[in-house]
Amino acid sequence: MGVTLFAKNIVRLLKFDLKAHHKAIKKYADYEFMLDNLKYEICDEIKSLKLPIVLRQKESVQKIINEKSSVVRFGDGEFNLMFGRSIGFQEYSPEIAKRLTEVLESNDDKILVGIPDRFGSLLDIDAQSRAYWRTFMAKNRAQIYKHLNFEQTYVDACFTAHAIEPDNENAPKDEKEIEAYYNEIRKIWDGRDITIIRGADTEVYQNDIYDNAKSVSYIYGPKAHAFREYERILQEALKQPKDRLMIVVLGPTATILAYDLAKAGYQALDIGHLGKAYDWLKRKEEIVIGKFFAS
Repeated sequence: MGVTLFAKNIVRLLKFDLKAHHKAIKKYADYEFMLDNLKYEICDEIKSLKLPIVLRQKESVQKIINEKSSVVRFGDGEFNLMFGRSIGFQEYSPEIAKRLTEVLESNDDKILVGIPDRFGSLLDIDAQSRAYWRTFMAKNRAQIYKHLNFEQTYVDACFTAHAIEPDNENAPKDEKEIEAYYNEIRKIWDGRDITIIRGADTEVYQNDIYDNAKSVSYIYGPKAHAFREYERILQEALKQPKDRLMIVVLGPTATILAYDLAKAGYQALDIGHLGKAYDWLKRKEEIVIGKFFAS
């Protein structure tokens, strides 16, 4: 704190009658009584609060497998773009905001919309992530709620990064449980022909989560700002046979592309960091959140 600011604060305190303020508090409520009654006041307030219905991660995976659904996913990046803010690897444009809004507000039985299960309890993530999401939700919850359907069931957008929070005491530590989780996801493309749409020159993983597919082909877009080439990527994808599973790894562009492909009759998955999470866990590399989500 600078000298000038310190001096101004002292002046403010001298003008404020702390003794009278203390007396007012003591007059109307003893601290212990106030705290005891607070839980009842909160209980009355929360009757008006709403939370979206979001399936847990394992339930989300099972729903995709059982229903052969397409999946589109929203995280903080997609929300930021909807609300006019660019993110590191995708610039804002009115068109991308419009399309993301369209996808989030959609209600197609064949397309599962994923949102982060971060609207209520945050006990299943690490302390650093809790602090981030508390701030993010405080600033953006009202805007997000305008676009959600509270009668609709969403899947957890974070199912693709299962068990990567490093300091999370509730995250699965048992290797067999984690292995079983990812093996369950691998059933989605087991023995199928798949096309992966991803950024050019993105990293290749030592442990390939797609190695149980029948065949794999690739379509490449820009590593960053992929929405600039959206029409070109979409048209190339639409040349694929309809029985191919389309897996999209293109940041926020993947949300829109998976939606458009699903509407065109494909099963399409906006899969995010799934391949990276699988590789890191198989290699038992120390999870560093900043590094993990950097690319």
